[in-house]
Amino acid sequence: MKVNGNGLVEIYGEKTKERGFFCMKLLAFLNTEAEPGTEAYAELWEQRFNEAKLGACAYRGKCPIYARTAKKGIQQNLFAQL
Repeated sequence: MKVNGNGLVEIYGEKTKERGFFCMKLLAFLNTEAEPGTEAYAELWEQRFNEAKLGACAYRGKCPIYARTAKKGIQQNLFAQL
């Protein structure tokens, strides 16, 4: 029987789930919209990345990566309730 971690104690050899999200194109679009290092940029960063994580990227109309994804199938808004 394999022991499972409970979130408080890390078990050696246990696989961790990836929960990160990052998009270089989103970053490039953000850099053109606001000046990096400003308060407005930080607020815009948080807002735009949260939208993109939910599948509702604000730049999907001009993003080549999103255009390729749309050709393959419909991108679902799985976590719209969050």
